[in-house]
Amino acid sequence: MRSDDRSTITSLVAYQPGDQVLRAVLWSVPRRQWIYAPNLAAPVLYDDQEQDRGRPVDRRTAERISRDVLHTELPSETVLTEMSDEGERNGWNYGPPRG
Repeated sequence: MRSDDRSTITSLVAYQPGDQVLRAVLWSVPRRQWIYAPNLAAPVLYDDQEQDRGRPVDRRTAERISRDVLHTELPSETVLTEMSDEGERNGWNYGPPRG
């Protein structure tokens, strides 16, 4: 995901494509952590007016961007699945509660 300056990478979204309900974990810039937040990811992934905000990348590229640009590690597929399971169970469509 890019900011209004389309040349700046600000976040990554990891999601499971397909016909099921969207399960998406993204890098939250304000929280500086990975969060389950499919309702924040959906416009970037599916809204025609937001399509220029992102581009698909493979896992290897996402790991490099995460490390080099976001200064974090991309969670493993197992951890992403666990985060999605927890987020779904708790109804955290916009991320977990702050606190």
